[in-house]
Amino acid sequence: MSVRASLAFAVVLAALLPSASDAATRRMAVPEIGSPSPVAVLAASGKIHIEAKPRRNEGLLAFAERLCGSSRHASAVSRANGGVQRLRRGVRYKVPFDLLPARHRQAVIRALLPRDQATPEGWRHRVASSSRGARSESLWSIAEWFTGSGENHGTLRRANSLTSNVIRPGQVILIPREMLSEPYAGMLPAAPTRQVAAADSFTGDGPFVRYGSDGQGDYASYRLKAGEALYSSVVMRFTGRLLASDVNELVDQIRERNAIRDVRDLPVGYEVKIPLDLLSARYLPPDHPQRQEWEAQRSASEQIENELLALDLDGVTVVLDAGHGGRDTGAPVGGIWESAYVYDIMLRTKRLLESRTAATVVPTTRDGATFRIQDSDVLPHSRGHAVLTDPPYRIDNAAVATNFRWYLSNSIYRQSRQAGAEPRQVIFISIHADSLHPSLNGAMVYIPGLVGITNNYGKSGRVYNARREVRAEPRVSFTRTERTTSKGLSRDLAEHLLDGFQRAGLGVHHNNPIRDRIWRGRRVYVPAQLRFNAIPAKVLLEVCNLSNDQDRRLIKTRAYRQRVAEAIVNGILSYYGVPGARAERSVAAGS
Repeated sequence: MSVRASLAFAVVLAALLPSASDAATRRMAVPEIGSPSPVAVLAASGKIHIEAKPRRNEGLLAFAERLCGSSRHASAVSRANGGVQRLRRGVRYKVPFDLLPARHRQAVIRALLPRDQATPEGWRHRVASSSRGARSESLWSIAEWFTGSGENHGTLRRANSLTSNVIRPGQVILIPREMLSEPYAGMLPAAPTRQVAAADSFTGDGPFVRYGSDGQGDYASYRLKAGEALYSSVVMRFTGRLLASDVNELVDQIRERNAIRDVRDLPVGYEVKIPLDLLSARYLPPDHPQRQEWEAQRSASEQIENELLALDLDGVTVVLDAGHGGRDTGAPVGGIWESAYVYDIMLRTKRLLESRTAATVVPTTRDGATFRIQDSDVLPHSRGHAVLTDPPYRIDNAAVATNFRWYLSNSIYRQSRQAGAEPRQVIFISIHADSLHPSLNGAMVYIPGLVGITNNYGKSGRVYNARREVRAEPRVSFTRTERTTSKGLSRDLAEHLLDGFQRAGLGVHHNNPIRDRIWRGRRVYVPAQLRFNAIPAKVLLEVCNLSNDQDRRLIKTRAYRQRVAEAIVNGILSYYGVPGARAERSVAAGS
């Protein structure tokens, strides 16, 4: 095991411990190492070692030979014990974990992780509960621990069919056999023999049969599986397009490219060629510059997670933004005005946070003079929304209102920082309901990516200059490092929010539910309320798809909207260190 991997082992195992105030160490006997039985020790600092007594007349060289496998480690053992040269019988001496031979490290692992299993398929690790003050396990730390590199966490996520990086105490994570580093790989039972089918001989990366080129250009080919359709399993999955008009247009292009007569009558195993210029960066060939840039950005941002604990959200400011409003109704589908229903969810979320946590909640908009929740299923139309700048802006122009949202958010962030808040104590959630291809349902989240980085941006004109927030800081700029940090924290927040939806039994979009860009035709962009927002952790949450009949029926009930608000609050609590948190349901919808 490398020093880096053994350090990761220590960090992850630290989550098993009570806090330092509760207990200094965890100690487990390891009789497998020999007599007298050593003790495996995990200190509150996270360092791992064993403590062993010398045998009768056993000197330092023989002690190191027996426990470390070589007398040449005697000097390292001496240093670990304050420079001792003569061993005294009956006294336990430290032997660092990385000095142990593989068989002894395996024994230590079995002692400290009695609930883990070594199986023919790989190592099954049960996620530990973290105590107050201890860092929780993450997919990144588990990947670093068992495979030697945290960058393998994405492969672990796919191997375990997870929709996000969020993991919970008690959850079992499989680390496949081929990914394991030593000594874990050597602890597995023999793998069963397997006949390799022709379908396994893929030459491409990921889901594709191959990448190739013909007279019509470069392509990636995908073989359809049972129950898969061209629009959902090919276009929406591999191109990132979700809008119905975009999906239909690309289906026609791919149909012509493959000379398909009827897209509804394709046999299982049909090989579809997808033009390379239609693919999202994540599905391009591994040596493609756009794929490599995407991998680098992902690797950098996914190492960043929120480590700030705020168990009752004390000191946390939550900026809640309800999308659209006023003359901007949002997606008007089936008689529903998006603006009315997402505003209702925002109000319910605000009420839960204020009544059940110590968070400071700042809404960006208000309909009328008060924040009143409508106690009804179907909501009335309203054009009375205003952005709460100084003075307020009655929403007449959608673009102007969107700009005022991030100006207001930046002002709130500045004031919080001036009052002594840390950057990670402020979060921004913009609540929307999307209008996508009708086959899609459930929630998805947009986060700020690195698309279209603008070093200096601001607005001017009479309507803008009349607002205090604009005059205080008319222009914004962000470094690439700041963008990368924001993407990492925003992804972490998004994963916790979607985990809250899943735990509440609410739908989550099945394919890449967290996205760092929006496609509209050939145009790709990041929403302005994320792109120019100075708050590090910020998301645009699409709670459902109004074009989907089931989602549209659900959002027209106050019970569903209350469940969505509870899921959002639970996601925020989890983000700040409360795994499995549940918002209480006793707040009346109209109270």
